[in-house]
Amino acid sequence: MKTNSLPKVAFYILTLSLLTYSPFNLADNHSEQGKMPAESKQAVGERAWSEAGDDKVFTIFKADLTIANEEMLSNKKVDKETPQGAHGFFTGAYNNQTHILNFMIGYSGLSEPGLLMSHFHMRCLGDGKEPPICKPGNPSGPIIQTICGMPTRPGIVPDWPTTETDKDKHGLETRCSKGNSGFIVGKWIVEEPYRKSLLDKKIFVNLHTKLNPKGEISGVLENNNRM
Repeated sequence: MKTNSLPKVAFYILTLSLLTYSPFNLADNHSEQGKMPAESKQAVGERAWSEAGDDKVFTIFKADLTIANEEMLSNKKVDKETPQGAHGFFTGAYNNQTHILNFMIGYSGLSEPGLLMSHFHMRCLGDGKEPPICKPGNPSGPIIQTICGMPTRPGIVPDWPTTETDKDKHGLETRCSKGNSGFIVGKWIVEEPYRKSLLDKKIFVNLHTKLNPKGEISGVLENNNRM
């Protein structure tokens, strides 16, 4: 299933599903949407977002994954051969009590042969007031959790976490799905050092490809409301 096969309002419907199911049946969800007229999809999507926002247990996150965000976050240009249509989205529900982030990532139009790795990164400011993974005076974006693909263990890349909490961490999924368009559905138990950073919009998602091994599209996780 490709990202561009879903209308944008479907993202909001999927967000409500994340609050209820983990994992949930994506195929059934898509099938039910197909039976609804466009007006109903819009109404249901807006109502789902509103109802999710009224639940004091959850904080809803979303992000646009774009080339422009990647260049801003990494302070570098992507390869000139990168397809200009490469893009994606993130939507998720964070349980403020259990600290579990259920999420979906959709992506489309990545450079061939497709997604190589995906990670959650910490957006460090280097001000000395951040988790130990952030070095004072060194703004950076170190990996704090692999979503899929390599590396799946510490030491494979220079910015892999070296804190006591993260030294034995493995990826949520061993491999990413093949192809330059698709979905990732997952669950991340957010460790204590990163919970405040998540709510303070200092965590971003990065999707890596063979053409752009340091990142092709990225986006900061923005919370709609904090409850």
